[in-house]
Amino acid sequence: MRIEKCVQGGAGFGRLPDGSVCFVEGALPGELVEIKVIERKKDFAKAGVLNILEPGKGRRIPPCPYYGKCGGCNAQYAEFELQVELLRQITLDLFSRTAKINLPQNFEIHCGAQWGYRYRAQVFFEMRGSNTVIPVKKCMVLSEKLNEKLKEVPLTKKIHLFDNQSEKFLGKYIHADESVFFQSNLELLPKLIGEVARAANEGELLLDIFCGVGLFSAFLQGKFERVIAIEQNSLCQKFAERNLGKNCEFYAMGAEEWCSQNAELLSEACVLIDPPRAGITNELCDVLCKNKSRKLLYISCNPATLARDTRKLLNAGYELVDIQGFAFYPQTFHLEMMAVFNL
Repeated sequence: MRIEKCVQGGAGFGRLPDGSVCFVEGALPGELVEIKVIERKKDFAKAGVLNILEPGKGRRIPPCPYYGKCGGCNAQYAEFELQVELLRQITLDLFSRTAKINLPQNFEIHCGAQWGYRYRAQVFFEMRGSNTVIPVKKCMVLSEKLNEKLKEVPLTKKIHLFDNQSEKFLGKYIHADESVFFQSNLELLPKLIGEVARAANEGELLLDIFCGVGLFSAFLQGKFERVIAIEQNSLCQKFAERNLGKNCEFYAMGAEEWCSQNAELLSEACVLIDPPRAGITNELCDVLCKNKSRKLLYISCNPATLARDTRKLLNAGYELVDIQGFAFYPQTFHLEMMAVFNL
């Protein structure tokens, strides 16, 4: 099979002799590969690579000895420069097909260190797809401190590792621990915060929806007269209340419920929304589209759902004025994005 392109998640896209779509894990665009079909569905098949007959430019031998056993870094077979370019092409394709818009071919993807960048991790001591325990002496993407912690923990099925460098983050003390989500790549995070601050500018009211521990509000609160932070995860509340200032209000409730009850505030505010991978629900999207904000900043950990939601926001009258990518997880096909919408 000749691989045409890579799709969301990193799999190669090709067609079987009968013309049906096949997704091939571990294949790169342009490569000629011998495959083994491992799963068939009504509309597509999944396959693995048996042999690479014509390797693509930028392919490499994965440098990690645990590659293929550990499922954590699924892009190591591509040089990092190629990883970034594949993320760009995947995103361009997603937005063309789903959002029905053409992003600039060279839209920016911000990058940091390729290795040793993770200050937070969940570690599973099982071989990928099995119950076999794999002792890992050193993980190439973990920080030095987390690798030291890795040596100290028992080989249980799952552990959380957290090196809270965020305690002295950009001159602020940001409170968090392993029980809540916090961005793992602390080298690249200041760039995202800076771009969010630039786009948000300043004003009377900031609504920080899905605020987590209040990270963005902690850095934006000095630019707004009033900040309202909303987060349903009750574990985040104690940290958010410590991270936020006197001009900040915190509500431990669902985004849909809060926005429905306070819809009149949406049109007055700069809205910052950082939803889970599933994106914004239809209910929340309807409220945001009916009560349009002067500015909407959408932080996304899933380009596919961002592209879907972008189409809905554009249909409602928003204008996409900026979009950027952030390669927070090198050696994977994961991309985080920031999109800015104005009226």
